[in-house]
Amino acid sequence: MSNQKTILFPLFKHILPSDFESWLEQMAAEGWQIDRIGQWSSIILHFRQGEPKKYRFVYDPQLSPRKDYIPTYEEFGWEYLGRMASAHIWRMEYEGERPQAFSDQVDLVERNQRNLTAVSISFFIFLAAVLAIGMGLSLAADSLSAGDRVQLIIAAVFFGLISLALAYVMLQMRKRIQK
Repeated sequence: MSNQKTILFPLFKHILPSDFESWLEQMAAEGWQIDRIGQWSSIILHFRQGEPKKYRFVYDPQLSPRKDYIPTYEEFGWEYLGRMASAHIWRMEYEGERPQAFSDQVDLVERNQRNLTAVSISFFIFLAAVLAIGMGLSLAADSLSAGDRVQLIIAAVFFGLISLALAYVMLQMRKRIQK
């Protein structure tokens, strides 16, 4: 049995921050540990086999964190694993009661709202691309070669599918924004 495991598209499988955190905690409990998080960790995530540990993970989207953001978490005992896109990933080993990273429900909802905002922006960018391609096709279809039209249609379908996936994610996030 290999002592390493690679997971592709982990954030696409565990789309809500709380689901992603729970999944990382389950992996750690099974002995699969992360050494660090990087920009590409939402696409490919590497684990190594180690001792099972009880960790609390935190997924915290912060586009422009304050200067004291990282030192403040570290002061309270959190280990900084890294940043993927605008999300910072933290963990804390514990025994007994699971530690909370957010002081109250308002902070938790604000974290989830930041994540929802980021997904919403992506959704509108992809939707705008679909609409722009559609308008371009309708206005310039006669001047395009058949190959160019096919490529634009493929691009519109691809961006449309991404838009649908992001819309689904947004709906799931809205349902569970309090968690």
